[in-house]
Amino acid sequence: MMRARGLSIALVALTLAGCAGPSLLLMNNEDGSNEGALAVIDEKCGNPDGSTIAGSFTRTRLSGCAPRPKGVGEAALKPEERSLIANLPPPPARFTMYFIPDTTVLAPGSEGMIDALAEHFKARPGAELEIIGYTDTVGKPEYNLTLSQKRADEIKGRLVQLGFPAEVITTTGRGETELRFPTPDETENGGNRRVEIIVR
Repeated sequence: MMRARGLSIALVALTLAGCAGPSLLLMNNEDGSNEGALAVIDEKCGNPDGSTIAGSFTRTRLSGCAPRPKGVGEAALKPEERSLIANLPPPPARFTMYFIPDTTVLAPGSEGMIDALAEHFKARPGAELEIIGYTDTVGKPEYNLTLSQKRADEIKGRLVQLGFPAEVITTTGRGETELRFPTPDETENGGNRRVEIIVR
């Protein structure tokens, strides 16, 4: 049993069965970073926390109670591993749009992002979009939660009008709970009045 630790794990995890037994290959994250780790747990070993494996371009034989990763480097990848990596989908793309205070109207500098997003989406057949709305800290939290959802829904509506399939778009409002720029209560901040769109 393999269990991920941390929010960002390195990678493409590939288990291979062969005469030498199964092994695990860790690669970089989608964004090119190598933060994160995996916990490999074998209930027969009597170690509930398992063994931690980390590091990009490492191969680990999953045998015994203390598996040890070995650096392999890109040049040592097997043909089937290269093929898998070559056929991976592109990493998620992120777009951020900002709003006029207390409205669902895009700020002037964000209007162009709609067209940029549309072009990017066309180049990724089968992609899905997640739209997350946020606010600054002006107003009551309950009101801001509703406003953030309206902002996400507004962008979805704009995209559907441009021909985006509604069924591939999800929206969520998070109000002032995840400030991009931490501020005291009742503080206007244009960087926090936003929607973030993730294309994957």
